[in-house]
Amino acid sequence: MSLKELKEQFVSDLTGGSMSEIYSVTGIALASVFLHTLVTQWLIPQLSILQNQPIPFLVDFYYSVVLQLQALTIFSDRTTLLYAYALAGGLLLFVVRVFGPQSNKKSAKNRSSKSQNEAKLKKSDDLLGIVPFITAYRSQMIVITNLAILAVDFHIFPRRFAKVETWGTSLMDLGVGLFVFSMGLANSRAVIKKSISKGTKTDSYFALVGRSTMKALPVLALGLIRLVSVKSLEYQEHVTEYGVHWNFFMTLGILPIFMGILDPILEAVPRFFVGLGLAALYEVLLQKFGVSQFILDETNRSTNLFTMNKEGVFSFLGYLSIFILGQSFGSFVLTLRKTPNNLLGMNFGKRPYAFLTVSPRQGLAIMTIVSWSLFMWARESVLVGSVSRRLANLAYVLMVLSFNSIFLLGYSLLEDVLGAADLDILGAINQNGLAVFLLANLCTGMINMSINTLDASRGMSYAILIFYLLAWVLVAKILAHYKIFIRL
Repeated sequence: MSLKELKEQFVSDLTGGSMSEIYSVTGIALASVFLHTLVTQWLIPQLSILQNQPIPFLVDFYYSVVLQLQALTIFSDRTTLLYAYALAGGLLLFVVRVFGPQSNKKSAKNRSSKSQNEAKLKKSDDLLGIVPFITAYRSQMIVITNLAILAVDFHIFPRRFAKVETWGTSLMDLGVGLFVFSMGLANSRAVIKKSISKGTKTDSYFALVGRSTMKALPVLALGLIRLVSVKSLEYQEHVTEYGVHWNFFMTLGILPIFMGILDPILEAVPRFFVGLGLAALYEVLLQKFGVSQFILDETNRSTNLFTMNKEGVFSFLGYLSIFILGQSFGSFVLTLRKTPNNLLGMNFGKRPYAFLTVSPRQGLAIMTIVSWSLFMWARESVLVGSVSRRLANLAYVLMVLSFNSIFLLGYSLLEDVLGAADLDILGAINQNGLAVFLLANLCTGMINMSINTLDASRGMSYAILIFYLLAWVLVAKILAHYKIFIRL
């Protein structure tokens, strides 16, 4: 068996793991932000020895990316130790900060500053601004995604975290959905700006679709480049993931085109309902019209170009649902003040209702309850298929939605308790999400073509992953320093 076949076999026929373990491993991201915020806001300013480079960078690098690497690899079976370290140290710092000398004076100063900021906010006409907890959330989702795409090729990365063949849950299956959801959330800024500027001259429907298509071309070109590279370099590929020719960049590239096509519906119906409705309609196609059996049937794979890429074509409907659901969160998460009925979106309904007009924390709490209730129903219902990233079915969409809801709520609560954190590396990653993702994919290919990752020892694997992290983190920092922003 060739090395290419061995590597393909290494990531095939996997069944995944439990949702509780996925939450346990990814929850390290929240714990790291907790301790990182306290260290950067309180400990480093108090100790001058910690203020000299490279110590601040190393501290930032450890909490921003290395701690998550440890959770996914060497401490994957002992995440309790990482939590004990992060939470115990963080709680100690928090107690000292709150009850230490001059704490009352500082608290009063903080309350006064907060009141002044709120007063300015009420007077401000600006609806959009920087939301620090969103920066932390989006950046760490990119970190987890980038880590997994290379780590999965090493034995140090548990097989239960790798993508499942058809049915089941895993960290990497969830990671793809997180990436699309966070893109939708970020894209909602454009939706909000469009809503604010209503009344001004807008493009015709066909002009909008044309402009959306033009925006999609660069990412589609990346998908084509990846296809040519994989085929020409004999790089390992997993056909049942997206198909023979399709890849994730093609899915990302087509999203803007369909958002343009659906624009009239999205303007008339709240995006949350459109996203759920599309996922439900797709589920009906899968369950009642034999689409699920068609996708999973391996005997028709080579019939034509469509059947060769059936996973990518049909799963796109699920990812489109996730993207729209991500957009639906923007109206109450990204805005700096409440707008009427913002739980449903921008400018829905002439009459404002108090229960539909929410703060970010209120909106996320409601969406967490709703999404988790729907996900629990989907997992038990005979009307819905089991979770499948390969199909991107309703259960998968609801899994992604519920996960994002609860983690966004967690980041929001951390910011409410600790205040906004200035996390340098995470900020740079957020500002250059697309550049970092592309570089990570390029590095993954180069490393796989250079060494046999299957023969690498645990120590060698960990060292390679550290240098891999350092490479794209430094690029993100350099781009941010020169104010070059290549965002998702």
